Amino acid sequence: MTINDQIEECQEALEKLTGKKILEIKFKPCDLDCWRLYITTDKGKLVMTFCKDWRCPVIEHKCSDF
Repeated sequence: MTINDQIEECQEALEKLTGKKILEIKFKPCDLDCWRLYITTDKGKLVMTFCKDWRCPVIEHKCSDF
């Protein structure tokens, strides 16, 4: 996967937040070089994992409405 593919994938995942009401945002470390951003909306949760050596975060959707 190229960096442009990764950027497009990240953009598409974040665009799924459009139109949803954001209820809560939490930022937590999950490893020495990684962090997680938890975004809770009225339709579910989006979790972004960022690690120091990664070009792009890994994004998980925690609800079928995303």
